[in-house]
Amino acid sequence: MQTDTSEFGEKLNIPDPWQRLALEHLRNGRDVVLHAPTGAGKTFVFELLFESGWRGRAIYTVPTRALANDKFREWRDRGWEVGLVTGDVRHKPEARVIVATLETQRASILRGEGPDLFVVDEYQLLADPQRGPGYEVTLASARDSTQFLLMSGSVANPVEVADWLAFGGRSVELVSEGTRPVPLEEVFAESLSRHSGETIIRGYWPRLVVKALDLRMGPILLFAPRRAASEELARRLSFELPDVDPLELTSEQKRIAGKQLAGMLKKRVAFHHSGLDYLRRAGVVEPLAKAGQLRAVVATTGLAAGINFSMRSVVVTDREYRIDNERILLRPDELLQMFGRAGRRGLDERGFVVVAPKQPRMREARPLNLKRSKTIDWPAMLTVMQHAVERGESPAQAARQMANRLFSEEQVRLGLRESL
Repeated sequence: MQTDTSEFGEKLNIPDPWQRLALEHLRNGRDVVLHAPTGAGKTFVFELLFESGWRGRAIYTVPTRALANDKFREWRDRGWEVGLVTGDVRHKPEARVIVATLETQRASILRGEGPDLFVVDEYQLLADPQRGPGYEVTLASARDSTQFLLMSGSVANPVEVADWLAFGGRSVELVSEGTRPVPLEEVFAESLSRHSGETIIRGYWPRLVVKALDLRMGPILLFAPRRAASEELARRLSFELPDVDPLELTSEQKRIAGKQLAGMLKKRVAFHHSGLDYLRRAGVVEPLAKAGQLRAVVATTGLAAGINFSMRSVVVTDREYRIDNERILLRPDELLQMFGRAGRRGLDERGFVVVAPKQPRMREARPLNLKRSKTIDWPAMLTVMQHAVERGESPAQAARQMANRLFSEEQVRLGLRESL
């Protein structure tokens, strides 16, 4: 997607060749598996389709409620007829475009209902141990008249996903783009220097951020392992960073942000995580980040796939994160998502990945080789069997037919013979 200026001074977004190719396939009624780097403009393909006179109904699924809220707000502000369906919200479900988390659509897909176009953003969740079986059975159950648009930049074997869909009788096209719109440069933290004689900065991460800002590498997105850690680091940055022109917030922004966050925003620093309520996250922090008004944003690693903004530089502060009491090592594809947030298209000539000692490097980030989880979505399978009973058909045969449609070259064992 290139941005040019018309003779009237308006900005015109011109699609790249791979975006035009994907759009052509969708208009011709084909399914599309779209592989392109984070920040390359995959969502723009769907926006082009919707705004080019396409008259169908679409459900656009995203991995997190935070991202669903953000896309809903963005498209509503454009004047689209758009609804929102997540685990805790059901707003205008009859609209032409529904932004949703995929799990909310499973039941209707299993009933044989469905839109004209079903979009799965970040479809690498097919391999997720918890959520993958739900993604898999939903895609396997969709009626033939529902088109698919599957998008990711974190899958190493998209051709196998396209082959899986084609094996079910679908007309599928794989569109791949490997070039990042903004090249990435790896910078070692120890190589950054700062002018002497300036105020002493306390703490490793504040010193690192100050050095990067001095070298015009800001704004900076830092990833922290937990919500509490992200808030604490943002607080330290707001206290330690040298003063700049304070950010003037409106009275409404101050009211929504609250005293603590408003104080940080005044210093052009913020935190961002899924525990932050929608108004503060999508109504204050994200618009300011997108507008380039913040020097540093600290986000949690778990929200990497749900962030809808980029900054000039990215720093990963820890190789691990916590879920309950379990420490989990960041996967290569999660690192790819995080590093992919470096570099703002149309604003930066290059993005920077700042590597601290003992922290992940760019060479460790790579796409995920997608394969199905070893579990089965039994609630969905039982629903399939119940529907077969209602039609007077064999429930066991219906379950076996569903198993044959799952994302696997090997036969999926259901254990029905043993249980019967």
